[in-house]
Amino acid sequence: MYVLLYNGFLLIIIAIAIALFMAAERPMIKNKKLSFVMIGLGLNVIATPLALFIGVMATDSPTSTSKNFWAGFLFIQGIPILILIIGIIKWFIDRNKR
Repeated sequence: MYVLLYNGFLLIIIAIAIALFMAAERPMIKNKKLSFVMIGLGLNVIATPLALFIGVMATDSPTSTSKNFWAGFLFIQGIPILILIIGIIKWFIDRNKR
């Protein structure tokens, strides 16, 4: 039962990421120049479960703190978050130029 539940969550996460990657190609998204933001969101959706797993494993020791969780989480999630932040900043700059 639990295997189906966890695999279902994994399939939902993968489906959401694929939908975000496919949505980046839509003309409405391309006209607003949001493709890079959508790809960044897709990368974040894919990386989040692994980042949460690594963050939880970093706090396995009884002497661990929340700082250890965030260090493990951001070790995996850092690059996708930077890609998303760069995409959002680039979108705001391009939107304000018009």
